[in-house]
Amino acid sequence: MFGAETAPVTGDLAQAQEALRHAEYRYRNMFRAMAVSFWELDFAQVGAMLRDLRKRGITDLRAYVAAHPGFVRQAMEATRVIDVNEKTVQLFGGTCKADMLVSVAPFWPRASEPVYAGSLYAAVDGTPHFEAETKFATLDGREIDALFTCCYPRDDNGKGGAVVLVGVVDISDRIRAHDEVTRIQAELAHAARVSTLGELTASIAHEVNQPLAAIVTNGEAALRWLGRQAPDLGEAQAAIQRIIGEGKRASDIIARIRSMSTKSAPEQVTLDCAALIEESTLLVRREMLTHNVVLRLDLAPGLPPIRADRVQVQQVVINLLVNAVQAMAQVPRDRRDLAIRARSDGAAIQIDLEDSGPGIAPDHAGQLFNAFFTTKATGMGMGLSICKSIVEAHGGRIWASPGIERGATFHVLLPAYTQV
Repeated sequence: MFGAETAPVTGDLAQAQEALRHAEYRYRNMFRAMAVSFWELDFAQVGAMLRDLRKRGITDLRAYVAAHPGFVRQAMEATRVIDVNEKTVQLFGGTCKADMLVSVAPFWPRASEPVYAGSLYAAVDGTPHFEAETKFATLDGREIDALFTCCYPRDDNGKGGAVVLVGVVDISDRIRAHDEVTRIQAELAHAARVSTLGELTASIAHEVNQPLAAIVTNGEAALRWLGRQAPDLGEAQAAIQRIIGEGKRASDIIARIRSMSTKSAPEQVTLDCAALIEESTLLVRREMLTHNVVLRLDLAPGLPPIRADRVQVQQVVINLLVNAVQAMAQVPRDRRDLAIRARSDGAAIQIDLEDSGPGIAPDHAGQLFNAFFTTKATGMGMGLSICKSIVEAHGGRIWASPGIERGATFHVLLPAYTQV
């Protein structure tokens, strides 16, 4: 009787075990055979680190990482690789699977740390998966562009385990093609600017040449009238009047050309300054990744809004970001750090962009914002001058100072908007 009652239970258990074996078999076959890089990671030590932070009363992981950026690298060292498939070994330049069974830290360049931090935030927030484009370092010294997907398996109660599944798709060819298109577009835009400048120069030369020629002709005539044995003062006076008239015409022509090249009045709207800064960094994210630049954002919470032209202020932030990235090309790749801070005293918002580049030469400090001044071999020297014009048109100011230890810091001060 006892045996009869337990037989169905035993049968159900056997079926469940068989289903589990089949599921494991299918998973392992898919894991090994797929032409996509798959990883199994042991997240147990990282989980312990996160629990320790909670015990210490730290509930805002993003704020903690902003104050202690080294935590991200520590979490990488604590994340161990349990298993990878053959595609992973090939993609990352290994000779066998054993080469890959280490911590994940060697595969993450410094510039990719914010993406790894994003995967930690997703795990803490209870998000089922995280996805981002980033760069990975390979065992044979290359860097590859990849789509990184991280999945956090959970049980029926929603509790996460120690194992994390990761997929890596190589998108290097796509990124190279995109970068080539971007480079060609930049060259075309530069050629268009040079062409436009040439056309504008030719237009000014043509338009202004006529009154200048008339001024010379009338000046020579006036000299002849005055140089006669009996000077004809009336004719000389008329020639001088014509000179004055032609001079005014030249001035009007220049004013007209200038007005044609001037943008219309900026369209000012109420803007969230922190959101605008974050959006601007996304627009140059690819360039920062390419140059191995580590970005740190430190934006004070509750910043007041500003009243500004979105495109113009974004142009200022992007110009300063690109300048910083280009300046740091002169320093080793592992020392390229860029920090953006934003603070407010209620009346104004100050944005500071601090890089770790070579800094500002003392003899250049007073010329940085002058039109046509540049330290770049291919620069036109207009970027910072335009930034200054935009900031001042918004009632603010911009200046630069040497970094505390190295590099340079550019400061932008904009008035906060207080709704009446």
